Amino acid sequence: MNRAYKFRVYPNREQRELLDKTFGCCRFIYNKMLEERKTVYGQKKNDKKALNNYKYKTEKQYKQEFECLKEVDSKALQSEWRNLQSAYRNFFSGLKKGRKVGFPKFKSKKNKQTYTTFSINNNCKIDFEKRKIKLPKINTWINYRDDRIFTEEIKHITVSKNRSGKYHASIVIERESTFTPRQDLEDNKIIGFDMSAPKFLIAKEIEFVNPRFYRMEQKKLKRLHRELSRKQKGSNNKKKSNLKLANLYNKINNRKKDWMHKVSHLLSKHFDCVILEDLNIKGMQHFNSGLSKSVTLDFSWNYFVNILTYKMEQKGKHLILIDRYFPSSKMCSLCGYVNNQLRLDDRKWTCQECNIEHNRDINASINIRSKGLEILKENRIKIIRNNDRTVGTTGFAFGEDVRLINQQFLRKKEATSL
Repeated sequence: MNRAYKFRVYPNREQRELLDKTFGCCRFIYNKMLEERKTVYGQKKNDKKALNNYKYKTEKQYKQEFECLKEVDSKALQSEWRNLQSAYRNFFSGLKKGRKVGFPKFKSKKNKQTYTTFSINNNCKIDFEKRKIKLPKINTWINYRDDRIFTEEIKHITVSKNRSGKYHASIVIERESTFTPRQDLEDNKIIGFDMSAPKFLIAKEIEFVNPRFYRMEQKKLKRLHRELSRKQKGSNNKKKSNLKLANLYNKINNRKKDWMHKVSHLLSKHFDCVILEDLNIKGMQHFNSGLSKSVTLDFSWNYFVNILTYKMEQKGKHLILIDRYFPSSKMCSLCGYVNNQLRLDDRKWTCQECNIEHNRDINASINIRSKGLEILKENRIKIIRNNDRTVGTTGFAFGEDVRLINQQFLRKKEATSL
């Protein structure tokens, strides 16, 4: 099992120059290799045999042609060839499976800059006491800030620089997985959530507040975008305005990630099984602009599901995603009647069969949980029944954690509005 540790690094002036040069060389050789492939395809597309037998230039040949490439890490240049191969492989695989995967594009200096180097003969080192990292081709140690430690050997390191000028190093190690999926689950530690734009996650026992991080800063973002558009192209004021805008986007993204990790840690800590819907986020983006902002900008649903997945797996717990076509909101959780006339703006509805009034989100969460229990039984996972299902879900410890997280968000919201 691979495990990654992402550290914020603080290179000095000389180190920044070499890192930036490595970013530029990796971007240059990637674009050169992509340009060569597009040129060869345009010339030989009618002759498939010649196209398949053509030998493209390697990074060694490019280093002989461009002397500046010899000044940076050779492993970083080799990783760009792997990245290009992976981009082509994903594109053709998407065509076969009917998925929309874009054709490989040229890298731009304006976007996030990254390069990956591999640890060979202990050329990548880390000193936890002094909090320093050693990278190939850089003679001095680079300072970093983090308290986490590990004992495994480093596989590879990805160095990145975001648009706000901050540097990070993502260190990947290989660790043996000691967790096995649990086969016995307590009924009171299984919960189903319905995703709601106003409240993020809703269940019968608990709900989370929607962290409107993007909407809280939307006015400021508009003002900075307006200021940026008025600056003269290529001027220092244009660069300063661009940096201000990038810093604000970075701040919003960091808040969002912090919230996602706190909520996912809370769920993986208190529950043995979490049941969610496999939502069509791309469809939501085309359908409803307000809902699109919530699931992609205020909170990233796919990112949340990804981090919750690996946190549950690391603890031997289960995350179940219900099919997106399951009528969780339209089905009565008591009698099973399906209300096909239910609209998106109907927050409450009454079942025509049993005359029970339902809250749309809570009713959906109950149906999602019931469907998840059926999937668990199909996978031969034993469920230990408990008469008091509220034990462990609305208890003081869990409820207090949720209250603190929600209050923390509300304090941020009040401070921003002042």
